[in-house]
Amino acid sequence: MNNNTMIKTIILTLFTILFFSGCISLTKELPSYKTYSLEYNKEKKYELNSKSRYFDKTIQVFEAKSLASINSPAISYSKNSFLNEKYALSRWSDKPSKMIQRNIASYLTNTNSYKFVTTSNLKIKSDYKILLELVDFKHTFTENNSYADFSTRIYFINNNTDEVFFKSFVYNQKAFSNDAKGFVKAINSINNTFLYDLNNFIQEKL
Repeated sequence: MNNNTMIKTIILTLFTILFFSGCISLTKELPSYKTYSLEYNKEKKYELNSKSRYFDKTIQVFEAKSLASINSPAISYSKNSFLNEKYALSRWSDKPSKMIQRNIASYLTNTNSYKFVTTSNLKIKSDYKILLELVDFKHTFTENNSYADFSTRIYFINNNTDEVFFKSFVYNQKAFSNDAKGFVKAINSINNTFLYDLNNFIQEKL
């Protein structure tokens, strides 16, 4: 190996070391993603509607239908009525439609008020089914504060008679802080109320 070749090899080696060292340093400095889930508080007695009556009925819960712009693992926020942004380093663990579906089935099951509740897409014979339309699920900023917006339409259908019971559930709650964490805390609080209200609605129609 002549001197020129040796010098080129040394320079290339040094450049490679510096390049990858820079990449590693940059990677370490970047904050990691924070992943959140939509959950209800199982410890609060009222959340499980302890006064619910028992009905020997089966219920199938379907995944909500929604616009792709709402139904994304990305956490959305809006600072005016025409523009939706995404939090760069915060996201949901799943699509809102799936999280809501699982929450409904889990909550209704834990009330011990029904024969069984399922989310299965298999052709399981059930007495009733719940169809959903997710209308709003985002963090909205105003001039002074920010709010969690949650809105869904529920169709509770008797599979034996095809009778349909409809109700729109709309909630707006001030966020606990003006960031993704404060929004998630508020939307989970709304979720507790929604599930409680939904079970009352179902109980009224059975």
